[in-house]
Amino acid sequence: MQRQVLKIVIILLSLISSGPALFAQVSGFRLQQADSLYEKKQYVQSLDHYRSILDQKEYTSAMLLKMAYIEEGLNRVGQALYYLNLYYLASNDKFVLEKMEELAAKYNLDGYNSSETDLAVSFYHDYQLHISLTLAALCLFFLSLLFYWRRKGNRSVATAVVMCTVLVLLGVHLNFGDRISTGIVGEPNSYLMEGPSAGASVVSVIEEGHRVEIVGKVDVWYEILWNGNHVYIKENNLLPVRL
Repeated sequence: MQRQVLKIVIILLSLISSGPALFAQVSGFRLQQADSLYEKKQYVQSLDHYRSILDQKEYTSAMLLKMAYIEEGLNRVGQALYYLNLYYLASNDKFVLEKMEELAAKYNLDGYNSSETDLAVSFYHDYQLHISLTLAALCLFFLSLLFYWRRKGNRSVATAVVMCTVLVLLGVHLNFGDRISTGIVGEPNSYLMEGPSAGASVVSVIEEGHRVEIVGKVDVWYEILWNGNHVYIKENNLLPVRL
């Protein structure tokens, strides 16, 4: 009896340890299936497979680009721009910015008129760790400098002010750096509300594809910036750009 129990435990442990590898194999097989369907121009079927893979937090840059191509062919500009944004996030390919601006100009969409902003945000995310380490190192440097001046019997107000400024920047960076987020309006005739409620006043009704800055979230409502104003949109009408 004990041997049988031990055997079952060993089998279960083997399954658990091999779980990630099995998952990777399954994902790879599904990606091959999706790519095969794409090559056969069975785009809708391949898109279903790609979406399923992405839902599992698995993706490749090429897959995201193919998804954007399929959605554009289906005339779903919001979804197409969403996957182009994800592709840019995954690959940092600057050439895709031109494609996004082209689609935005064609459909008169807001949020794509400044590629410099995209580059700045991309640079910030790419070097987020380096920025953290640099600010921390500066804090330590100015703190040690303050102790040095104190030992010498001097008080350096300028050094203290600079150290406090760097410390504030470090705090803001650590607490809010990851919250820099954008979203794509994914549904046509999406309502922008004055407050996070269906009973709030309607500010505007906009089409899919606009790119907006996400400020926060209240229940099922995203708080976004629209024409410089804080408005709210239902979560099922917005596609946050994150991987």
